[in-house]
Amino acid sequence: MTTTPIHPDRLVDQLETLLRELLDQHSQLLATMQRKREVMKTGERRAMDALCRLEGELVQRITGMEKRRLELVAALTLHVAPDAAEPMKLSDLAQRLEEPARGRLLVARQQLVGRMQQVQHETSVARRAAESLVRHMTGLIQTIGTLSTGVSTYGRQGQRPQAAITMRTINLTA
Repeated sequence: MTTTPIHPDRLVDQLETLLRELLDQHSQLLATMQRKREVMKTGERRAMDALCRLEGELVQRITGMEKRRLELVAALTLHVAPDAAEPMKLSDLAQRLEEPARGRLLVARQQLVGRMQQVQHETSVARRAAESLVRHMTGLIQTIGTLSTGVSTYGRQGQRPQAAITMRTINLTA
């Protein structure tokens, strides 16, 4: 069974459509991450769970779309440079196409790259916020532990005195 090769113009159309869909998915991911950062401030656990699930779904969709993008770039590379050992970069590939295909792909690529950079920035902001929250919570837990033992000093050998090891209970919900 042989497959009919796809015409290069059709490949360009499919690639441009896919780049636009990737832009949309990355926009949704960016909005989700921004909302997640806001929810971190309020501590809404259910909202955070829902946003984390949505983020995972978006990442899975993007991963599948990226696989398809690589396939389309590889197929288009074979049309542009049949002896190519590996698929070309999208920007290099677009440069070898005629107008208007070149411009359409370059514009779609640039928009997607810009959105991906925004997502990357938002990811680093959210990571720093989460790390700060963890440090804060760790400090609270250590403070509560110190207060509940009644001893906040260490002995000469760098260990807590035996009396400090016994943990008292504390009701944090009252």
